[in-house]
Amino acid sequence: MYLELEKERNASATAANEAMGMIARLQEEKAAVLMEARQLQQVVEQKSMHDQEAIEGLREVIARIEEEKRELEEENEFYRSIEVTPCADRGEHTCADRGEHTCSKHVVAYRTFLFC
Repeated sequence: MYLELEKERNASATAANEAMGMIARLQEEKAAVLMEARQLQQVVEQKSMHDQEAIEGLREVIARIEEEKRELEEENEFYRSIEVTPCADRGEHTCADRGEHTCSKHVVAYRTFLFC
C-alpha cells in the first residue's frame, strides 16, 4: 500500500513538474508575443505619424497650387476682359480701357502674351 501511494505521489509530482514546465514555456511565449506586439505597435505608430506628416505636406502643396491656379485664372480673366484695338500711330495695339500701348515690349511688361 505504501508502495502504491509512493508511486501515485511520484506520478503526481511528475505531472506537477510537467505542468509547471508547460506554464513556464507558455509564459515565455506570451512575453515574446507581447514584446513583438509592442514593437509592431511602435512601427505602426511611427508609420502613421510619417503618413500624417506626408498628408499634411501634400495638403499644403495642393493649397499652394490651388491658390496659384486661382491667381492665374483671375489674371487670365483680367487680360481677356481688356478690349484691344489697333493703334493708329504705330500700327501697334492699344488697350481701349486705359489707352496703353500693348506692343511687343509692353506685352512683356504686362505679361499679356495673348495680345501680340
